[in-house]
Amino acid sequence: MKDFILVVQDWGGPIGLNYAVRHRDNLRGIVVMNTWAWPAKILPMKLFSLAMGGWPFGYWLQTQRNFFAKVIVPHGIYHTEKVTDRLRKAYTDPFPTPKSRIPTWVFPRYIRKARIWLADIESKLSNLSDLPAQILWGTKDSAGFPLEQMAKWQKYLPMNETDILEDASHYVQEDRPDRVAAAIRKLSNRIRGGVRL
Repeated sequence: MKDFILVVQDWGGPIGLNYAVRHRDNLRGIVVMNTWAWPAKILPMKLFSLAMGGWPFGYWLQTQRNFFAKVIVPHGIYHTEKVTDRLRKAYTDPFPTPKSRIPTWVFPRYIRKARIWLADIESKLSNLSDLPAQILWGTKDSAGFPLEQMAKWQKYLPMNETDILEDASHYVQEDRPDRVAAAIRKLSNRIRGGVRL
């Protein structure tokens, strides 16, 4: 795939950026929302990783109680009126069995366990310094993504335009899908020199 805009949030950051830093020429731009691509250094992320990705309690919470999908995701949405039964099902239905829920235990666990991989991604982020970027940041995020994390993205992606969202939490795409769509359109227009899609 070539000439696309990469949109990342949460674990989409490390996963997407792992590709991006190695295939910069395939990207036209990037939209970044409450994510990271470096080893966790702040205490809230480390504690979250220990609690949700630990053994045996975190494993039990995720595989037996589907805790991440049932509890963590809804608590990461600022606009509580958007947390409907339909939205809950969209996040819980993909994980109907204990075995299917193992990735929801692995992801938080690997915030700590993937330090070498994350450090490798961070060491290559300078490859993206000429990439047009839109940064959307939900300030109500309690998952370890304060404004200092956003500032790191601004440093690594100097061709950014940033929108700070005072009415969004961790799941920006659920709180403010309108702003996410607008950011993608705005970035497309920037890339195309102002030609509207």
